[in-house]
Amino acid sequence: MISVGRKCVWRTPIDSVLSILLYGSESWCLTQKLWNQLRSFHHRCVRAMCGINMWHVEHCRITTAQCLQLSQLRSIETYVVRRQLQWAGHVARMEEHRLPRRFLTAWCYQARPAGGQEFTYGKGLEFALRYAKVDVATWMEVAQDRPAWKGIIRNIAEPAAKQAPHHTLLQLAMPRAEARARYQQEQQQQQQQQRQ
Repeated sequence: MISVGRKCVWRTPIDSVLSILLYGSESWCLTQKLWNQLRSFHHRCVRAMCGINMWHVEHCRITTAQCLQLSQLRSIETYVVRRQLQWAGHVARMEEHRLPRRFLTAWCYQARPAGGQEFTYGKGLEFALRYAKVDVATWMEVAQDRPAWKGIIRNIAEPAAKQAPHHTLLQLAMPRAEARARYQQEQQQQQQQQRQ
């Protein structure tokens, strides 16, 4: 019998859901209302993966930070910021005659009409740079060095401190992870038998 760890069991569904959820997020202009909706969905999914419902949250005082730590996930902000900075670095390294690069560095000299956009891509990029602790004034020079820029993106730190997992959370999450591992093993065995 092959032993599959909790990290491996959770990784596949997480990666597929996050790539579908965040498709195109490189160019999103997220207002606070949209951030709250994304955050809410992400927290709901993490609680569902851990087998936690709102009763557990209220009565056992299980926090989302504890669920994220147990499932070895990061906040939704981290995933979106990573994608946005990866795209911004790619555009910053483009030649100056390319349209994405020209749009990134373009400036409109006329005043904007009243009732314009709630949020612009530039403001979203500034938020992402501040979240990653990158200097807003010199980020384009930093992005020219691709390996260094990748290192900055990879090392975006979570603002929250680590907490010990709640004992109820561990009791609920472990059987689910083991059941998923057993299910995946059975599926693999069935596929091997069908091939023979």
